[in-house]
Amino acid sequence: MIRPALALLLLPLALGLGAAAPARAEAEAAEALKAFQAALRSAEWKERRDAYYQLSGTDAAGVAQAMLEALASEPNPAVVLGGIGTLAGLRSSAAQDELAMALARGRGVRRLVALLALERQDGSRTTPALLEALGDKSPEVLAQAALAAGRRGLAEAVPALLGLLRHRDWQVRVAASRGLLRLASPPPPPAAPGKPPPPAPGVPEFMQAPAIRAALLEALEQGRGRERTDHVLALERLTGEGHGDNPAAWALVLAGKPVDPRTAAQRTWPAHAFGIPLAGRRLAFVLDNSLRSGDPHRFGTGARMEEVCAVPGGTPLFGSRLRTVGQFAHAHLERAVKDLPGETRFNVLTFNEKVSAVFERPVASNPGTRKTLAETLAGLKVDNGIASYDALTQALDLAGSKDSVAWAKGPDEILFVTCNMPTMGEIVEADVVAAAIALKARLRMVTIHTVGITEHPYDMLATIARETGGVYRNYYE
Repeated sequence: MIRPALALLLLPLALGLGAAAPARAEAEAAEALKAFQAALRSAEWKERRDAYYQLSGTDAAGVAQAMLEALASEPNPAVVLGGIGTLAGLRSSAAQDELAMALARGRGVRRLVALLALERQDGSRTTPALLEALGDKSPEVLAQAALAAGRRGLAEAVPALLGLLRHRDWQVRVAASRGLLRLASPPPPPAAPGKPPPPAPGVPEFMQAPAIRAALLEALEQGRGRERTDHVLALERLTGEGHGDNPAAWALVLAGKPVDPRTAAQRTWPAHAFGIPLAGRRLAFVLDNSLRSGDPHRFGTGARMEEVCAVPGGTPLFGSRLRTVGQFAHAHLERAVKDLPGETRFNVLTFNEKVSAVFERPVASNPGTRKTLAETLAGLKVDNGIASYDALTQALDLAGSKDSVAWAKGPDEILFVTCNMPTMGEIVEADVVAAAIALKARLRMVTIHTVGITEHPYDMLATIARETGGVYRNYYE
């Protein structure tokens, strides 16, 4: 035992050692931040992205703040997404408080970055900031907050999400429906070692309130374009029934009544491509025209060919005329355009090494535009090179590259078809293409459907569709 007199002699030394540890930590954090700022001056985007990874080991006060400031002016979306992932991994109370403060009082990109990082964190410390964001004045913030609340499983967000179903911007209404769908679809618990994965949980009790279904039906009745698909998906999850775009049928379901054949026949079928419903009002089709487009497809001539040529709600394609990958893709595209309503505007981008638009500006589907499209597709010459990132970026920027312009006038739905791995353009790594495009599309609330025929970047297409609310079709064979 240390005697009292000796303890008094040792006390100054102990205090000095205790003070040295925080001082050393502060010095190390300052050195790490200095190296971070130096790395950000690199012209190579990969080096700038790696700077965030390297700083992630310094989870101290000021680190999140430094990352947020840097990301607010970062032009490369792949770097931004890498930075967001690093921010989401910070677990210190100081870092979480800095993210919450940025969401509450930040501006522009800084707030959105903080929101996307908080979405990927667990715990209740930042929940008040997310709930407060659901009452924000910015439509962009509202949309991302609605998605984040759903991903975090915040039951207390339901009243705010129901209110957002009446927002003036369709993007916010779509996000509210997707947030409700996520709340109604909790992830399954992790599988025990050596055991099969447990079944997916049912709809939580708090999501079974009649008011939620009624609000979604009202949104469906009043909505136009892409948002109707999202309202239907949420209703299908909550009820376990599938009546598609048929408000009259859903009204009967919500009233506890059976759907009679006459009411069921009122269902509206949107245009489809590859079995994917296309309800958007501003569509962009992005079509791979690389060398593999000229290869024979692998569907044969039997039941599989009939399956891949089916058109929901309509007559199937003539599969016997479709010999190559390109012909198969072109047939689906032309059929979808033929079935588009008159109010919808569309454009088609074809790509291999370069990206080309069929029309100078988005057009309506009519005999003239359909003829131009058919002649253009028939005259395409396959070539080497697959500029997937550039093609998707041009599709997202059809109305302009500024986010505010794209929000108001850009596409609301994109169909991307490819039969090859990306090899050309600003970004060629498939996982980075997926991350960059998914981030850009999500911030604009653009749905991207992806179709891969024969060999293709499977994970890239799956990621883009999943993160943007789209559908992924795998036509390997």
